[in-house]
Amino acid sequence: MRLTVDHAFRSTTLHRIGLEVYNFNERARHVYKKVGFVEEGVLRDALLWEGQWYDAVVMSVLRPDWKPLP
Repeated sequence: MRLTVDHAFRSTTLHRIGLEVYNFNERARHVYKKVGFVEEGVLRDALLWEGQWYDAVVMSVLRPDWKPLP
């Protein structure tokens, strides 16, 4: 994930990279936070799965906050 984000910031003029992850996916949320993504908000009841509603967490990382790989 770090390589992908690093490549995107080095080879483009992107300022912001965003994603959404469902709140039941704690492992993915942990990885995204570790890489540098910040939680921005929640889309409530974004997914109906097997009769239960789940929220989507909106996350992003900004170019000024990114720590480039060596």
